[in-house]
Amino acid sequence: MAPARRILAMRFSSIGDIVLATSPLETIRRAFPDGHITFLTLDAFMPLLEYHPHIDALIPLRKTSSIRYHWQVGEYLNKNNYDLVFDLHNSLRSWLVGLPLDQGILRLEKPRWKRWQLFQLHHNEFPEGFDTRLMYHQHLGEIWREGDPLPETTLVVTDQEKNNARRRAEHAGITNDYAVMVPGAAWGRKQWSPKKYARLAKTLKETRQLDTILLGSKKDRICFEIEKEVPATLNLAGETDLRQALAILANARRVVGSDTGLVHAAEALDVPVSMILGPTSTETGAGTILPYSRNIATADLWCRPCSQNGKRPCYRSSQVCMDSITVDQVYHTFAVG
Repeated sequence: MAPARRILAMRFSSIGDIVLATSPLETIRRAFPDGHITFLTLDAFMPLLEYHPHIDALIPLRKTSSIRYHWQVGEYLNKNNYDLVFDLHNSLRSWLVGLPLDQGILRLEKPRWKRWQLFQLHHNEFPEGFDTRLMYHQHLGEIWREGDPLPETTLVVTDQEKNNARRRAEHAGITNDYAVMVPGAAWGRKQWSPKKYARLAKTLKETRQLDTILLGSKKDRICFEIEKEVPATLNLAGETDLRQALAILANARRVVGSDTGLVHAAEALDVPVSMILGPTSTETGAGTILPYSRNIATADLWCRPCSQNGKRPCYRSSQVCMDSITVDQVYHTFAVG
């Protein structure tokens, strides 16, 4: 393969998937160290990738259903004469953007049939050790072969951003080391109990002198429920932009949450996490990466996993996969590393 001069990679959403897409970005950079890599993503998520060492240019995409708009974006991209195009999303939106491109596209293939068999029939055809980084790499063409290393994910926060976040925490009375809890999720089925989060926060303070900061959006009512139980927590739900949230994560001792975007972002900042897995599971690519991170799940439960992202309603009288995970299980992961 001739050296690529101009490279385009596309992944539009969501936070966790974009974070995981930084792993193949490193592989692309290693294959083409002198190439110019452009990353196309939804404008709301662009701040996530600022200062990234393997991205030379970021292009925002507006979230709209307009076919004309996506075609115009594709026509604009085609004028840049990319030598290689990697579609790391494979959605209707990425197909529309890619239609005007003259360059052939290396497109991610999602294991939809395997997922269906696992969720509907509880028959697992996924190889042992499968994760989302592997799925991305399997569709990078000649630059990666089975058995080659899978880079970890990477995000960048500047020292100034970290210092600003540290001062903000101190101003709010957080002078000790702290844990971050990301209790919310796009789908409620992935949320652990607010009372259990509250008990965990109390225990961490009493036994490890760890304060707790809560991150999320204003819509994450669970953060406010935890704050009500433990007023000493610093609840920043809806009070940070994406860059500020990353800086808070970067200064944390450990991060706790479900299989959701900011928890994956913490690992990309080299912060160990305790990931509470309920309806989602490691079989389909969920889970942790860093050596001192830990997955927490109820083993040998016949009904899990039941969906890719926790969207599917639980068909049991109680959600056993989340309800059976104890505070002690999560607390003991803080002894790792």
